[in-house]
Amino acid sequence: MSDIIPFPKLKEKLINDITEAFDKEQYEHAYDHFITYERHFELTSELAIIKCDILWQLGAYLELKEEANILMMQGFPPYDTYIVYYIKSLYALEQYKATVEMVDQVLDEVDAHETRMTLLPIKNQAQSKLDERQDYMLHRLQRFSELSHYDQTQLVLTLIDDRVYQFSETIAYLLAHEPIVASIQSLMLEYLRFAGYNQGVTVEKDSRQIQVIPSELVGIEQTVFKDQLLPAVIDALEVEIPSLVQEAYILLNANNIALYPVNILDYGTVEMWRDTYIAYFHQLMGKEVNVDSLHVEIFKLIKSLNT
Repeated sequence: MSDIIPFPKLKEKLINDITEAFDKEQYEHAYDHFITYERHFELTSELAIIKCDILWQLGAYLELKEEANILMMQGFPPYDTYIVYYIKSLYALEQYKATVEMVDQVLDEVDAHETRMTLLPIKNQAQSKLDERQDYMLHRLQRFSELSHYDQTQLVLTLIDDRVYQFSETIAYLLAHEPIVASIQSLMLEYLRFAGYNQGVTVEKDSRQIQVIPSELVGIEQTVFKDQLLPAVIDALEVEIPSLVQEAYILLNANNIALYPVNILDYGTVEMWRDTYIAYFHQLMGKEVNVDSLHVEIFKLIKSLNT
């Protein structure tokens, strides 16, 4: 916040502009005035409530969720108002599981009976949506082999996002009995890991049968590939082929998912993988490359992931 106020009456004018636009239901104008106001002044409790209402009216649910959370953390009164906005925004963002869990968490924290009577119907609606979604997901799982790869991917991601872990036996069965592409196998393993599935599961990666216990795996985002190799390749590309960095980042993330849970160190060091990826990207750019004999197996694997 600036210590220098350019016009003595600026604060009063902006508050008037905000309230006038708000009263006239000109919410976009009111929001613009808020942006100007917050460049120079701190929010008051009264204005904070108005801002939340404006964000709700504009359908800016993600920003409202973040704003309400910040206001609660900063101790703005009244807490009940901001927790209601926070939970309403979760529901509007279709984060139904989080909505139910948050209502259960805060029911004993809110002061007013009216607040509880506001939150409980939201929880009931969210639970109903969850039940509908789970019925739909069950139906999709029963037809899993008929779905496109895109729909299979979206289904598994939704199961993870909604933390619907009661289908772990079904997912394990599909892995064992259906032909599933590498990237979706990886997501299914990630689902089983989150579900705490502690039975042996066999997947095929690089034409090899790999048996793992999902509950003992590191996550897709914590692999050596993601933590060490990807940043090393990007750093090298920023020097050698900067125009390819964005595309390479997407490709590397896709390769990390497709390889999971393979340990890349079984094929060679991080440095060997980095150098081989750089050679691969140079080849993509039409350059002649000579791959070190020690790197040939890695080079073939990289090419197989991207054909």
